[in-house]
Amino acid sequence: MINTDTLITTSKSGKDVTTSLTIAIVFGKRHDNILQDISQLACSKEFRVLNFQESSYQSQQNKEMPMYEITKDGFSFLVMGYTGEKAGQFKKMFRK
Repeated sequence: MINTDTLITTSKSGKDVTTSLTIAIVFGKRHDNILQDISQLACSKEFRVLNFQESSYQSQQNKEMPMYEITKDGFSFLVMGYTGEKAGQFKKMFRK
């Protein structure tokens, strides 16, 4: 079972969010592929700005790397086509 405490956080604005890095880990995908998926989304600029906040994290090599904080709506739009048992669990949990 997926631990919800580590997958969903609260943003500075008080919204429940996840990150592109978390999505990569849970869905078993490379993070650069998740970033590419986000950059290729067929959505409006307004939707992207409201639901995909640019952020960063420190890599194991102590290098600052790009990631996104993603709202529930952004998450739903991004991962609607992802599949697998973990994908189903994460989708169900984040939609609550």
